Amino acid sequence: MDLRFAAFELITRDAALRALLVRYADRIDQARVPEPRPASCFVALAWSNGDQPGSQLLTARVHAPRQLPGGRPFLDATLARLRAALTAPAARRVISTRCHPPPRAGVEDGVDTIFRTGLFGISPAAARGSGAALLELAPWPAHAPVGARPSLAPRDAVPSMN
Repeated sequence: MDLRFAAFELITRDAALRALLVRYADRIDQARVPEPRPASCFVALAWSNGDQPGSQLLTARVHAPRQLPGGRPFLDATLARLRAALTAPAARRVISTRCHPPPRAGVEDGVDTIFRTGLFGISPAAARGSGAALLELAPWPAHAPVGARPSLAPRDAVPSMN
């Protein structure tokens, strides 16, 4: 499995993050043209090999224009969205994500933006055995007819082992 592709697909499910990635691509395209470009918010992703074999380290930099009111809360909210996208229940079936402390805790200055960095260790999800899936099943009463809905037993009831 390509961890980078899996993580990118999970990130792009969030419409706001997808739009910020598109803005970064547009910014790269506009860099080839010498015309001045307006500063905008964007997300830049960079990959490197992780500490453990088969893992990847995702460095995400969320950028906002310096003059943007509420720029710092925007940076925090966007990193939180990114963290949520990579650790959502749908993501846990595919990848395992560890959030690392950033190299610098504060907001940094770029050429025409301020930015905050997030680091995420991405590795393949641990294989789930059939026992783990069985633990997620709801309890089933012993004498329930076929097709009946499961119900939770009262707290003081002792389940039968027969």
